[in-house]
Amino acid sequence: MKKKLIILYLVFTIIPLAILDAVVIGGILRAEQTKRYHEMENVASAVKYACAAEFENAVKVANSIYTSKYVYDFMKSEFDSPLDYYMRYRDFFNDTLIDVVASQNDVSYKLFIDNKSVVNGSQFQRIECAYDEPWYKFMKEKGLKSGLFFDYNTKQVGLDSNTRKIFYFKVLDFYDYGSENVLLIDIDYGKFSRALVNMNYDLDAYLCDNEKILLTNGKDMSVAKPYSYVSQLENIGYTMDMQIYNQLLKIHVVDNNSEINNWWESWGIYLLILAVMNIIFPVLLLIRINRIAYGYTLREQAMIMTRQHAELLALHSQINPHFLFNALESIRMHCIIKKESETAYMVEKLAKLQRQYTEWDDDNTTIENEADFVNNYLELQKYRFGDRLSYSVDIEPDCKKYHVPKLTLVTFVENACIHGIESKASNGWIFLRVHTKDNDMVIEIEDTGNGMSSQEAEKLLTSMRNADISMLEKKGRVGVVNACIRLKMVTDDKVLFNIDSEEGIGTIVTIVIPEECLKKGV
Repeated sequence: MKKKLIILYLVFTIIPLAILDAVVIGGILRAEQTKRYHEMENVASAVKYACAAEFENAVKVANSIYTSKYVYDFMKSEFDSPLDYYMRYRDFFNDTLIDVVASQNDVSYKLFIDNKSVVNGSQFQRIECAYDEPWYKFMKEKGLKSGLFFDYNTKQVGLDSNTRKIFYFKVLDFYDYGSENVLLIDIDYGKFSRALVNMNYDLDAYLCDNEKILLTNGKDMSVAKPYSYVSQLENIGYTMDMQIYNQLLKIHVVDNNSEINNWWESWGIYLLILAVMNIIFPVLLLIRINRIAYGYTLREQAMIMTRQHAELLALHSQINPHFLFNALESIRMHCIIKKESETAYMVEKLAKLQRQYTEWDDDNTTIENEADFVNNYLELQKYRFGDRLSYSVDIEPDCKKYHVPKLTLVTFVENACIHGIESKASNGWIFLRVHTKDNDMVIEIEDTGNGMSSQEAEKLLTSMRNADISMLEKKGRVGVVNACIRLKMVTDDKVLFNIDSEEGIGTIVTIVIPEECLKKGV
């Protein structure tokens, strides 16, 4: 009898609990891994945007000099004497705004020109002064007419100390094809580093050229230290390519696992519940072994409910950072690029978004509330894109009180904005329409962006129609898959999806919720 009780105890207690533990803990680990991956992806994207914005300042100055006929005329002038050069040099800067433009963009510059009558000094140097400089050798070796050069331990012209430097060079051949004259822009490395640090991300990101670490928001950023190397980094969790000015750079994000406290705050209660279950269930089953069949049924139900709860929490933990980063990025980029104080209005909009997406007491909300969320999000995106983005939100009055899962509409609108409007150079529109047809509710999200090929549209539509939890572990359009899963859940898989897209014209995503699945709120 004792052996039978032990066998029953193992079969109906220990083994089910072990399976339950594995399912719940496995679900938690997968959710955390996915969340961590997206956090690192967001940090890499933020660094990419920040770097592009800083480099753009140097390019603005370079383009104003590159296209100035007045600059080319001065470079080709013959000067009778040093005094003649000095007088005409002074008149040149009195008549141009080049120094003003450079000062506004926090850069300095030099022009290396093939003119023997020029007196070396200040902004103009004879071309032979550049021959021994590393940036000039790099330009010639690579056969580049423009590009970036990161240097350390070099005493450049006009500099007395060794330090990290960022240069942007450009051959001046706009009016003089085949010219050897070169413009050199000196980008403020310290300002660049501070811009990355001020993003206040917990994860360390590194901008690298092959093995050399060029910039970082971490501790290894002193301008007086030689560049470190990628081989010295540990726990690189994510890598993103950055193609800029004929050069391929890489952004590495280190997974330092610094958010263990946040991890415990998110999942600690469930682990405690699981621990309690591991203690109480065996005791109860030993006392009431005669009701083993009934107890087994209860454990099976508890296992299914816990697994479903863990999967739902995984959905919540994924969609929040996936959406919120894009809104925050719009504000942050303009703070860096424009140096304006106009962000108060945008922060107010963002606060509304933050309040809505964190209130998960009920996964559902009304169409009216979701439309307000969409308006707030598009206002943030319009702040980023300016006149490039226009939008229209049209909701039939009868549809405003119907329920949908939170962040459903804004997820599809975000997808239209990112994949439709962002990559399009010309102006674009986003339309959100909700109306009834044959008593069903029809939701249409339309953009006038780049559109998709028929193969791409079919692939996306297949993912939407067959969306399930396993797809969230894969890359690409996680937010859309997440929204489709929740729509299928609340409609018992009766929701219908369709995509109509044409390359160069735009895309329409249609969602039809049958009448019997519609639920009205107050």
